[in-house]
Amino acid sequence: MKPLRPFPLPISIGTDICQISRVHAILAGPRRERFLRRVLAPEERRREAARLEWADAGAGAGAGAESGGRLWRVATFVAGRFAAKEAAFKAYASSSSTHFSSSPPSSWSAQQQQQQQRRRLTFHDVIIERSGAAVEGGSGPPIARIRSGSSLRQRQQYQLEEDEEDEEDESALVSISHDGDYATAVVVAARGGR
Repeated sequence: MKPLRPFPLPISIGTDICQISRVHAILAGPRRERFLRRVLAPEERRREAARLEWADAGAGAGAGAESGGRLWRVATFVAGRFAAKEAAFKAYASSSSTHFSSSPPSSWSAQQQQQQQRRRLTFHDVIIERSGAAVEGGSGPPIARIRSGSSLRQRQQYQLEEDEEDEEDESALVSISHDGDYATAVVVAARGGR
């Protein structure tokens, strides 16, 4: 058998699928706020506040998929974001097994710096947003913003400000699709991360 030539481009791919009805059930129940806080970063919740308010307004009658209710539309949106973030985790895990930060703040102890080097992405480290390149009839395709440096939890723990980090956030290509009861996403990322 011939030797296998390595794939020539430095990219990695992640994919995920999420069942919309499962997200719908969570949003219709008492764990709605906890789930949204866990999955969506604060800036995503602020940016999508009007859409997410539908979850509260739509939790009553007519909220199901069969009626095309508001809550179902919110669940479809959140399921797509959930799938995209999970796909980003997989793309970055396969590219480097961890998301490296090249320069933690100098005020960190050696132990804090070592923990940062082993950091795995969290839901708040991956932000799904629209690219600036608008397309006809829309606001542009989604992209994943991968936060550089420390995670939100670490910034809070060590009382760091956003501007204490020198690195730029990294972007990854995202495609989100919805069909029936499922949302799927694919993320293409640069191999090796930071």
